[in-house]
Amino acid sequence: MTAAPATWVEVDLAALERNFDEVTRLAGPRRVIGAIKANGYGFGAVDIARALERCGAYGLWTGNVEEAIAARNAGVAGKIIMFGGYLPEHIDDLVHNDLIPTIYDRNGLAAAAQVAESRGRIVPVYIKVDSGLRRLGVPVAAAQEFARAVSDEPRIHLEGIYTHLPFADPTGRGWANDNYALFHDLLNNLARDGIHPDITQVWGSSGLLAGLSDSTNAVCIGQLLYGLAPLPSNAASATNFTPIVTALKARLIHVGQHHGGQAAISSPYVLGRAERTGVIALGTADGMRSSAIGQPMYVLVRGRPAPIIGVTLEHTVVSLNAIHEAEPGDEVILIGQSDQQSVSLADWASWFDCSPLEVAVSLLGRVAKHYENAQLTL
Repeated sequence: MTAAPATWVEVDLAALERNFDEVTRLAGPRRVIGAIKANGYGFGAVDIARALERCGAYGLWTGNVEEAIAARNAGVAGKIIMFGGYLPEHIDDLVHNDLIPTIYDRNGLAAAAQVAESRGRIVPVYIKVDSGLRRLGVPVAAAQEFARAVSDEPRIHLEGIYTHLPFADPTGRGWANDNYALFHDLLNNLARDGIHPDITQVWGSSGLLAGLSDSTNAVCIGQLLYGLAPLPSNAASATNFTPIVTALKARLIHVGQHHGGQAAISSPYVLGRAERTGVIALGTADGMRSSAIGQPMYVLVRGRPAPIIGVTLEHTVVSLNAIHEAEPGDEVILIGQSDQQSVSLADWASWFDCSPLEVAVSLLGRVAKHYENAQLTL
């Protein structure tokens, strides 16, 4: 018998479908590739991959080989393109599982060519270009020569070429626009060389939402699909997108009575007096943490705020001083609404002093998933 999870996140796949439709509207003629990296941004890579395939995504993009193979094994049949995240000697495993590798140096090209030769088949690849992010990719100044070398390999098909220019504010937007011009020039130079990849891509969620100029034929979207705003509202409105997380819930696994309310000596994770406490099975090992800026954090128990007074490796302790009727098994709302009270993903981002994206991938990504409205994407 499998025990029911003590902590879980509720994910609305109907909201994912609506967000996909809005992305498609904004993308116009460009193909939409869904980013499912980081365990589907915390929402579960395999089930999100299935849903996006049913929505009509051109393909899926991830850097996690295990998650990509799991999606394949779960019946996802469409294109799965791999970001970097593996060594050249792993390319044979990618091809074996019908995953399309990204290459960005001669070692990767040699490995892909060797796999193509040994398997007696054409191997499609994507080239990642570093247009200014300085993280991963062939430098844009060397990309034309590298693309020629890839195109000259008889058993390699240059299926796509892409770059990554994320930004989160007006200063970043200017940087992204300037570096996009370099990638645009590269594509023009490749065209003059007679090199025409099937897929060209530059913008993700921020570029799409900001409506930046784009001569490529695809977008790779992550945050917007999940209802996460990549830009502040004064830079570009994301009001047409709905968060797909509807709730993060747990159950009280213990209720304790502590006469006098004195915190135990040498237990600094208990941050105050509480005569009555509750415990939930969610700790730092699951992405939970204490407030980064000293603000009080709380959850909802029986429709009322229960202050968080301690976080340990596997547990979070809350004060039940004002909720005397609480008992083990009671539902705890970490994200969602109960009566007239609510806690949002944005609240946790404020408490943790990070973005909602970081909360999603670190906190939501490690708990069980309950999917709502899955039948709507069938």
